[in-house]
Amino acid sequence: MKFPSSFNPFRRFFKSPSDQRSHRIVLVIECIINQNARDFGAATYPSMNKNILRLCMQYNVGILQIPCPEIAFLGFLRERKNGQSIRNALDTESGRNCCRKLSVEIADKIQVYRKNNNDILAVLGGNPESPGCSVNMDQSSGNGCEIKENSGVFMKEFYKELCKRKIKIPFKGMRDCRSDWINQDLEWLETLFK
Repeated sequence: MKFPSSFNPFRRFFKSPSDQRSHRIVLVIECIINQNARDFGAATYPSMNKNILRLCMQYNVGILQIPCPEIAFLGFLRERKNGQSIRNALDTESGRNCCRKLSVEIADKIQVYRKNNNDILAVLGGNPESPGCSVNMDQSSGNGCEIKENSGVFMKEFYKELCKRKIKIPFKGMRDCRSDWINQDLEWLETLFK
């Protein structure tokens, strides 16, 4: 077998002088990048949360998108039984199984990125009322921060999957439902990125 002259089997082990990647990544829920993924009536911006993306660009932080668990389980229209909330639909055995499957897929990606010398800086979740992606942390636990029971169904499953693999990454809800909250969260994010 003849290889092209540009073929170098050791290339992946050495950083090219022209390779400019920062090796810094943040995990972001889908609706931060694309507000069209939100449930009807829940979009805060016309297209995306530009302030979060602006910080990622300013500090050279790549984005790994977390797919919307609501869409993955219920479809784009969040179809469910009459009178059933999205949270109650997700908080069923089949809903949690869907969230666990997504969690495993994302945790696998995190391990691949980390194995290749990338630093995963944070998991950015959603608003306090998000059925799947809200992040509420307990600062008072003896083990540092732990995710509270009132967090979103997906975030609880994702946190459990990361704990099972002994992967520690800070979780933070990006609360864009109120301007004072999102401003606090953006300050936290910028401090983390610095």
